[in-house]
Amino acid sequence: MEFQYHPASGRQTVAAISLGARGERLLVFAVAVAALLAISLWWTVPAVLARASREAGSPTISGELAAARAEEARTRQLAARLAGRELAWGDKLAKVAFLYGVAPSGWPRVLDPARDTLTGSDLERLALGLPLYLRGLEKGLELLAAKEQEDPGLSQRTPSIVPISGAVYEPAAFFGPRVSPWTGQEEFFCGLDLAAPEGATVTAPAEGRVVFTGRARREIAPRLWQFGSLVVLVHGPEAATVYGHLSRIEVRRGDLVRRGQKLGAVGKSGWALSPRLHYELWKPQGGAWRPTDPRFAILDQRLDAPYRSLGQMIATSAPGPPERLPGLR
Repeated sequence: MEFQYHPASGRQTVAAISLGARGERLLVFAVAVAALLAISLWWTVPAVLARASREAGSPTISGELAAARAEEARTRQLAARLAGRELAWGDKLAKVAFLYGVAPSGWPRVLDPARDTLTGSDLERLALGLPLYLRGLEKGLELLAAKEQEDPGLSQRTPSIVPISGAVYEPAAFFGPRVSPWTGQEEFFCGLDLAAPEGATVTAPAEGRVVFTGRARREIAPRLWQFGSLVVLVHGPEAATVYGHLSRIEVRRGDLVRRGQKLGAVGKSGWALSPRLHYELWKPQGGAWRPTDPRFAILDQRLDAPYRSLGQMIATSAPGPPERLPGLR
């Protein structure tokens, strides 16, 4: 698996997540240090207090107690930082597992956020939980590496980056139920809207084949018709992506595109009140293609707040009967 960092943009372009051999050893060392510090704290503080009781009135007692409290605070901060880092890696690995089609039954249970392995401020619990969670990350990496070994092109055709390049963007609408700003009725929003300057470059988040360009026919895809000029990519049997509200389309049906290749430009075609990109992620489910949360396919930025388990991601899809995706049969 590969991890690429581009200093010029300050963004991480992730084809597939890996800590790397050197980074993994450093993380193991850091976790070990945190655990040792945390464990030693439980020996140091009682010793100081015992000595304090024997040497009542000694001017050094207050200094020793202050030093012990400072050491505890430093240890707690270090453990919290490591826990946060580990949880972020676990979230990324779970997203890759979702995109790769890994079954929840085979995924390390310790990486499930609901288990609260790395939550709370209890130092002893964190000291025990950090090595366990790290072993879960290592097991997850092994499972993803095995998937890539079975299918060498999998990482290249897996959507993994924000599909806007060289422009500032802001999330404007998220996947999930909402009240339509046009009809005032409750609806389920099946994608992610990113507000960006008109003309900003829209790029492919992975290798794929263009299967549709233009505006969807209203009688066949009335929901997608609302999003104006569209591009639809198919990324093998695992995923398809949709790009709407485009002001310009720069690919043609049948084109093979690479990750980062220009597809078109941000616009406000269709039912858009301001320039934005409408982005959707579709996955096969139960013999049909269904939209799911596209934030699961964005690994170079964090646009979703809560960490979700692999099982929760798999269970997330648009309700109702499946609609037809233009260009797919």
